Amino acid sequence: MRLTILTLCLLLALGGNAQQLLSLDESRQMALDYNKSLQSANLRWQEAQSQQKEARTAYLPNIDGSASATYMPGMDNIDIPGFHLPTADSDGTITGESNVYFPGMSLETEDLTIYQAQVGMKIPIYAGGQIRYANKMADKGVEMAGQAYQLESDQVIFNTDQAYWRLVAFKENLIVARKYVEMLDSLEAQLKDMYDLGLTPKSEQLKVTVQKNQAQLNLLRAENGFKILKMNLCQLIGLDLQTTIEVSDQLNTQPDLPIMAEGIQLAMGNRNELKMLSGQVAIADYQRKSISGAYMPSLGAQVSYGYNEVANLMDGQWNTTAAAQLSIPLVHWREKKHKVNVAKLQKQQAELKLEESKEFVQLEVQQYMIQVGEAYEAILLAQKSKIEAEESLEEVTASFEVGLNTTTDLLNAQAAWQNAHASLLEALAKFEISKTAYYKGIGELANQ
Repeated sequence: MRLTILTLCLLLALGGNAQQLLSLDESRQMALDYNKSLQSANLRWQEAQSQQKEARTAYLPNIDGSASATYMPGMDNIDIPGFHLPTADSDGTITGESNVYFPGMSLETEDLTIYQAQVGMKIPIYAGGQIRYANKMADKGVEMAGQAYQLESDQVIFNTDQAYWRLVAFKENLIVARKYVEMLDSLEAQLKDMYDLGLTPKSEQLKVTVQKNQAQLNLLRAENGFKILKMNLCQLIGLDLQTTIEVSDQLNTQPDLPIMAEGIQLAMGNRNELKMLSGQVAIADYQRKSISGAYMPSLGAQVSYGYNEVANLMDGQWNTTAAAQLSIPLVHWREKKHKVNVAKLQKQQAELKLEESKEFVQLEVQQYMIQVGEAYEAILLAQKSKIEAEESLEEVTASFEVGLNTTTDLLNAQAAWQNAHASLLEALAKFEISKTAYYKGIGELANQ
């Protein structure tokens, strides 16, 4: 029993400490599934689809039913007194009274009860195009909601890529920083042995010790920063901040520069912001047409089938009625003109906003293209600097071994080696992030 419990605890401990390995694609998908803003955008999309279905129902007849029972207590009976029926000539002129006597009657209305029930159907026949334009606006609303969702999705992917590649670069930078500390630690031990043999003064060893202490402090800060970057990625993809994660992708040390000749043209056709603004222009135009339709004649029909009964006075009867209604606007004191002018001005504003946004998008894409190009050139320069720093370190180390270079020369060469590696990793990560920004800028991030 004890062995079973111990084994179970060990398995739980191992499971709790296991690292969760994440690729870039997995991180993207987890972020898309978790992001609250994206979920809200999806709900707005579903809302627009429901409104679209609601608009479709305006083409269909409305069928309503109603029923009522009216009870009026305390009313007096209606008494009709007796009288002689009048006589009249051929022209209908009353000439006198006849010998026929009407004895009178009494209508019992003391507790009057009235029953009514009806089922009616209203059918829109023509409404000046208002129903058609309302449906077109609803269709455009669904399109725009979908574009807003994709826009939010692109932003989530960009934020995730940015956090992921920074984490990848930081992970590899830590390897370089640890190797740099090992270099200094080895040099410190070498100079200590030389000092013990009386071959070098204590000050040379202390130079290395001071440099190593600073390198260890920088390494500690970097490790803490690495933890923060992990937490940042966990927050983006919906994991607990204390989850132990590991990134599986590596920086491409031989990247290719993407072809960006048609970047602006692609952005003009793909950017969801422009599609949404174009949708606003279309909706403004539909709104103008709908306003004009509201002042055109409208025609509708109604068919009803009902039951009426007045207790003790009239037996219940079922009746069918049909009616048609034609409404023709006549005088509205130029109300239509003013409303149409408002709609036209709103459309013009939407068109100006669209044109302005196109200019901003062109400028933005140009900036992204420049940034990608600069990042690529930075990689080439960093690769060259790395090779030169490695060669310099090898030469200075060899010269130091034979006494041709000083300790300071070797420390400088080692520091240059670390900086060259760090600069290359930073350039590689920045290139990946710049590419993501560029693809987002031309509206093709979801395809990458």
